Amino acid sequence: MRESSDESGTATTWHGEEGEPLVVLAHDWNGRLPWIDELAARLAAEGYRVAVPDLFGGRTTTDDDEAGELLRERLDDLPGALHLVSEAIGEARALGSPSAGVVGFSMGATIALAYAAQGSLDAVVAYYGTTRGTVTPRVPVLFQLAETDDWTGRESPEELQARLTAEGFDGIEVRHYEGAVHGFQNAQIERRFDADASAAAWSSTLAFLDAHLRPAASSSTPPIAPVE
Repeated sequence: MRESSDESGTATTWHGEEGEPLVVLAHDWNGRLPWIDELAARLAAEGYRVAVPDLFGGRTTTDDDEAGELLRERLDDLPGALHLVSEAIGEARALGSPSAGVVGFSMGATIALAYAAQGSLDAVVAYYGTTRGTVTPRVPVLFQLAETDDWTGRESPEELQARLTAEGFDGIEVRHYEGAVHGFQNAQIERRFDADASAAAWSSTLAFLDAHLRPAASSSTPPIAPVE
């Protein structure tokens, strides 16, 4: 594992071997807590190059009010967040990564989908997050969602799926995990973490990434069963 910094001093943690398919992990509104680097290490063990940019410049919190302030600050400078993702992707591609995807969590999902709308990704996995405004990410997207969530004032994943299907793009998948709540993958927030949903979603995330970031290697793997 190593860290690199852009010219503003914001660190990105790197895992895995240079030249492998790249996955950027975009954290949620709590900041880059240990759980997301643990996921990065697990992805690296699967043969991926993994980048974990710090979208909050070193700040983390487990308090919802503080997290909300950090979220608003970050989304008010969405271009800055997209720049951090772009820098990580550019570095990895320069060092031989043949494909790139982003796995985003809540806030990170919004950032991932906004970046995907630029058309420079091969896949997105969006955990319990949706778009900000109306964007058109014409790359394969897997939504990993709680049993229910509140998308008031935003385009829900199902609405995005229906809109893009009507436009002739059928690359959007939506999965819900029974009993899970928003934030179920974040192991540092015990009141939201759901071990069963986390494990099931992670398994389908790996299958989705394999299919889209190294399709030749996964072409003989049978499709995973849908989760109701």
